[in-house]
Amino acid sequence: MSTRTIPAAVVGQGATMHYPQDSYGFVIVEVSPSGKTAKVAPLKTVDMTTGHEPAYFNGPFPVWSHSYTEEELVSMRIEDAPLSTIRLTKRGWSKNGTPFSVGGARFHRDYSY
Repeated sequence: MSTRTIPAAVVGQGATMHYPQDSYGFVIVEVSPSGKTAKVAPLKTVDMTTGHEPAYFNGPFPVWSHSYTEEELVSMRIEDAPLSTIRLTKRGWSKNGTPFSVGGARFHRDYSY
């Protein structure tokens, strides 16, 4: 049986909240001494006002798929937004049952759903 290694949270690193159809980017701003909880700040979603184009279209609907760069983890942080706490469980990182991954921030939104 193989064991799965869950990445540790690191301040300044990206994190992604995963929903069944969509994903939203965050940046890690604080990690507890135990490493079992972290506070994350949301990142702005990408669209044409942020200088990004849709990855493709699903019929007439745009599909956005974007991996945030290290520079964007700083420049696209929503400064006044409240921080969220994510917790490390046996299944990985989550917030109230919603899964998170750490190690990179991604935004994916398909407006056809």
